[in-house]
Amino acid sequence: MIKFQPLVTFLVITGFICSSCSKREEPRTVSSSRREIQSVIEFLGSDHLEGRAPGTRGGELAEEYMQSVFKLLELEPYDGSYFQEFTLKSFATADVALEAVGIRLRWKEDIVGSYIRDEASFVLSGDAVFCGYGIDSDAWSWDDYKDVPVEGKVVIVRVNEPGRDDKRLFEGRALTYYGRWTYKIEEAARRGARAILLVHTIETAGYGWHVVKNSWSGEQLYLSASLENDLLFRGWIREDRLREILSAAGRDLDELYERSEGRDFEPVDLGLTVAIAGRNTFREFNTRNVVGVIPGNDRELKDKAILLSAHIDHLGRDRALEGDQIYNGAIDNGSAVASMIMTAKRLAERRRELRYSVIVLACQAEEAGLLGSRYFADHLDPVSIVCNINYESTPVWERTRDIMAIGARYSTLEEILMEIIGKRRLGYTYFSLSDQGFFYRSDQFSFARRGIPSIWISAGEEYESGVNHIRDFFVGGAYHTVDDEYDPSWPLESTMQTIQAAVDLAIYINRHTPEIAWKGQMTFPIER
Repeated sequence: MIKFQPLVTFLVITGFICSSCSKREEPRTVSSSRREIQSVIEFLGSDHLEGRAPGTRGGELAEEYMQSVFKLLELEPYDGSYFQEFTLKSFATADVALEAVGIRLRWKEDIVGSYIRDEASFVLSGDAVFCGYGIDSDAWSWDDYKDVPVEGKVVIVRVNEPGRDDKRLFEGRALTYYGRWTYKIEEAARRGARAILLVHTIETAGYGWHVVKNSWSGEQLYLSASLENDLLFRGWIREDRLREILSAAGRDLDELYERSEGRDFEPVDLGLTVAIAGRNTFREFNTRNVVGVIPGNDRELKDKAILLSAHIDHLGRDRALEGDQIYNGAIDNGSAVASMIMTAKRLAERRRELRYSVIVLACQAEEAGLLGSRYFADHLDPVSIVCNINYESTPVWERTRDIMAIGARYSTLEEILMEIIGKRRLGYTYFSLSDQGFFYRSDQFSFARRGIPSIWISAGEEYESGVNHIRDFFVGGAYHTVDDEYDPSWPLESTMQTIQAAVDLAIYINRHTPEIAWKGQMTFPIER
């Protein structure tokens, strides 16, 4: 068989040698060419893929493309196939009318959400109950529900967590999983609520209403198992409109907020009925994760693997928009997929050094709630995975002076990474947007919740120009807008840094086979 020859490869030995390192331990740099990286981002971000939504032609093209790339890199199929097929349920809810105390809210402008039953039209109503932050956590001695029954009710909860100015309570400004909207929905469903309304503010959600509207007003996707509960409607409501409704009912939202900041809070019956009606279309379809493997060489260790992951989907196309309708997702997540591919290529070139196997996972439906990675994680033995290195919205700008690894602080991966990047004279930093809970918003969390030490690896925020490009992308930038498009002028230097850090980490783990363990207080429940 003819081996795949790298397009561009050269070896550079740096002059920085720590006193405790042998020559063999010197960091070696293998270049990923700018054109290689560009080719992946440009194709995945093309209008021809129409935003790569799962279950669409563009999503299927992305899957086929990834299989071709894996074959080109001579990765082996995973479990007999490059495709891991799974079924999703789809609901597209529209023209929703929410009424309470004679006030009617506007669809998309005031409320967005999803009705999750196979019904073309729906009407539901329930007594409204304010449940504070909707958190029940033994680890933090916090219970907003106090065993008050909410079966059949419309639960209204705040996103984020109490005590954001007190690091002794949860983690202060650093968001834990209990502050994420996904957790709030899971908890309301466990308690038999009929519907949940998440109160949106920019401060507590971490992003503007446009992000919520773009993410929630189109087709919503679910794994079937997540629908096996009584929760019929899950959605968001703008704080100013909720305030108007409560005021008409003689309730003060600020007073409710103040009460919800204490451990003695109990759910408040708001004395009003919420009625929600709308139209709904639904379908069931199959989509595919794309998975390849670089087999390890060690007889005892090759059955365990380092897992690389990045999602290939984005938000698709919104035909209701005027002008540009396509969410191209060039950075979210084209640049991350390119980084994963280039990492896999470099590791494949050094496959003789690999004692562990390397699994390369291009996962679907991340934007719908980490569904592809969740499916993959639920169908593996966690003991077989050494760690997960995830790529998300990888920076595409100039070099940085630092590397960050979201989630590394929860495990000994942090110490390993600090040692590695120190040899390259790079700093190790924490993401300034930790208050927005990014660790729980990308695919690494699917593996962390199964007990697998997992990180999202990235060049950091200390750009040589002084401009914090990655923060600007997420805060008021192109994130989850039609402006996230490929730009041929991107220097991609920080992309290359991300790739190098990931390669260094994978090689270090193969050389030293460290025992990677959790550390500190866990900020999320681990599913055993």
